[in-house]
Amino acid sequence: MWLRAGARMSETAIIKTVVLPATRDDVWRALTSPDELSAWLGNVVELDARPGGAVIIRDATGGIRRGIVEVAERAKTFVVRWRRLEGSGTGLTVGVATRVAFELADEGESTRLTVREEQVALATSRFAG
Repeated sequence: MWLRAGARMSETAIIKTVVLPATRDDVWRALTSPDELSAWLGNVVELDARPGGAVIIRDATGGIRRGIVEVAERAKTFVVRWRRLEGSGTGLTVGVATRVAFELADEGESTRLTVREEQVALATSRFAG
């Protein structure tokens, strides 16, 4: 799964909550701007942050996460469903599908960001290579 360090794990999900010294609009921009998300994740990100939009994340090892935006409620909730693809042709390895939900809430003058990742079934074949 994508999120590991410092997270608590339920039976079906990994959940991490942090308080960031930024406004919800600033955190939203960091989550939904390809350039800012690339800087945060350390990977190349292609993102259409609208519901139904494509998400492609390329890491330094050649792995790709490909998915779709399920929910985009400005400065509140951003949800993507994706899976990891590695290799190509007959050597293609397809990872399990996960849903990652980013929930933003005010915490004084800061923003509480809760990230929840859980394994899910794929709804369509749109996620394949």
